[in-house]
Amino acid sequence: MIATMEVTGRPGQKLRSAGTSSLGTRFRTRLRRHSLDKALASGADPNTDVLRRERASELVGEKTRQEVAARVERLLAEADSSPRGLLSPRVPVARAAIRDSRWNLETIVERLKAPAYISAQGVAMVSLLLSDGASPLYGNDP
Repeated sequence: MIATMEVTGRPGQKLRSAGTSSLGTRFRTRLRRHSLDKALASGADPNTDVLRRERASELVGEKTRQEVAARVERLLAEADSSPRGLLSPRVPVARAAIRDSRWNLETIVERLKAPAYISAQGVAMVSLLLSDGASPLYGNDP
């Protein structure tokens, strides 16, 4: 018998994901993570596609929430540090924009770390914000 795990997608909505997804499903979800995050961030229903359901389950899981929170915390720390050299391969962070949004970003970290409800859509939005070099979090300050 396969154990099932209920994961909340939106308030009042339950996602049903097999507790033991097939290796193929996990592999395809990993390969399509970015496009799945885009779909979920845009409000796509995770229950209409097995890969979206798998990704939504990952996003609201404690491990992913902690990883995303840590990435936001590193970004906040980097905004307070001195700029990297010109030859750094990393995309420069928009220090002023991040400092101006510090309270909002710290609130996001608190929500991600809390055991309370959080939507897959919200985690996907934050994940995309962090991974897109063209997002408002990155770029040279004027």
